[in-house]
Amino acid sequence: MSEGQILQLVAMVMVLALVLPGFLYYTRRTGKAVLLRNIAIWLAVALVVAFLYKTFGDGG
Repeated sequence: MSEGQILQLVAMVMVLALVLPGFLYYTRRTGKAVLLRNIAIWLAVALVVAFLYKTFGDGG
């Protein structure tokens, strides 16, 4: 593992530490149905963005 990869890993862990408590709080307040709906929406958005990037961006 290079130094850059270690720094990326540390940064991802720090972001996870910031985001996870809010995510858990939101999940407890809204219930599983809303959580699953939001996960499906974000997955659809991510797939559309990935497809558009592959089609029109620098990835193809």
